[in-house]
Amino acid sequence: MRVPLFIEFHGKKVAVIGGGNVGTSRAKKFLEVGAEVTVFSLEFSKELKKLEKEGKTRLIEKRVEDLDDELSEFDLVVVAIGDKSHNARFKELAKKHRFLLNLANDASETEVVVPFEGGKNGIRFAVTTEGKSGVVARVVRDKFQQLLESDKTIFTYLTAMEHLKNFMKSREIPINIRMRVYAIAGSSKELLKLSELGKVEEAKELVERIAEEEVKKGDVLESGF
Repeated sequence: MRVPLFIEFHGKKVAVIGGGNVGTSRAKKFLEVGAEVTVFSLEFSKELKKLEKEGKTRLIEKRVEDLDDELSEFDLVVVAIGDKSHNARFKELAKKHRFLLNLANDASETEVVVPFEGGKNGIRFAVTTEGKSGVVARVVRDKFQQLLESDKTIFTYLTAMEHLKNFMKSREIPINIRMRVYAIAGSSKELLKLSELGKVEEAKELVERIAEEEVKKGDVLESGF
């Protein structure tokens, strides 16, 4: 079973097998996050050729059947060709060279899923239907994005909770008290109301008070009074 993860790809090495539309799309996706992308194919899209001229990617002419040891330097290999007959071999190469494998041509067999994603102001989400329908995954992504865009409360709430986290860490408040504070703040109707009204500074002041009160309670318990 696959586990959803967000992985930092800046500086990671990504190989894309296939220079067509899918290969171009995947190459651009990883370039956008700062990965070092190399595309292996016998033919390349105009967009990939342009990216190579700009020094943003490497294009290497090579037959799929001849790829082997050169893949050992990569962290992720994306197979973006229509012919699935090579997939079993790439799975063996993934084990041999210990790279992650994305089979863009077979969602049911791929090790790594590249989902549809969205987000705003520090909240990110990803959607996949596990290969059932990319169209439906895109529709769900758009619905989630619309909901996020229209919800003003959640971003004030996020700002307040982030402030609380930094506030407690800067004061080196013990982890057991921090966990208690998170639970109290998370269930605070007053904090939710301030978030609904968009009152950021008042929300920050409230979570600070909650933290300080819990610290005082902890000090009292330790002193035995």
